[in-house]
Amino acid sequence: MMRLASLQEKGISREKLLTALETSAPFDGNEQIASFGPHFGGEALDTLTRRLSDLGLEYFDDFFEFAVDSPRWCAFKACLVQSA
Repeated sequence: MMRLASLQEKGISREKLLTALETSAPFDGNEQIASFGPHFGGEALDTLTRRLSDLGLEYFDDFFEFAVDSPRWCAFKACLVQSA
């Protein structure tokens, strides 16, 4: 999951992000957050984390891994929480 405001805050273009993640579009998302994936295995996660860090993004503050095994009848949704 990625907080999209981080891109603007750090001067990272969407094109650079998509190139780093080797994709043409997010898997899912909205105007505030985006999900990229699925990615399989620790090595793939390490590679993507390194690429995002190389762009200037910080793990946990700007993006994080969300990995869960679930049955098909269960879905997860994420939203950005506005700080008070």
